[in-house]
Amino acid sequence: MDGNCQVSTTLYNAILAVPTLVVTERHEHSNKVPYIQTGKDAAVAYGSYDLKFKNDLGNDIKIKASSDGNNVTVSLYKLS
Repeated sequence: MDGNCQVSTTLYNAILAVPTLVVTERHEHSNKVPYIQTGKDAAVAYGSYDLKFKNDLGNDIKIKASSDGNNVTVSLYKLS
């Protein structure tokens, strides 16, 4: 399992849950990944694939990510 892509996939899905965050670049894996359903992944690779998004919220956001070795969690917070 590619740890970088599992983190980017989890961040991607968190971004999708916030209507004021707009994904501007995302790439699917060429093969199915075991940790998410098809079409919900976000591949990253240094120098070629990236995950980018735009914040139209009007406030800064804080991204909190954690892992217990098997699972990745990403939370997004609006800063005032």
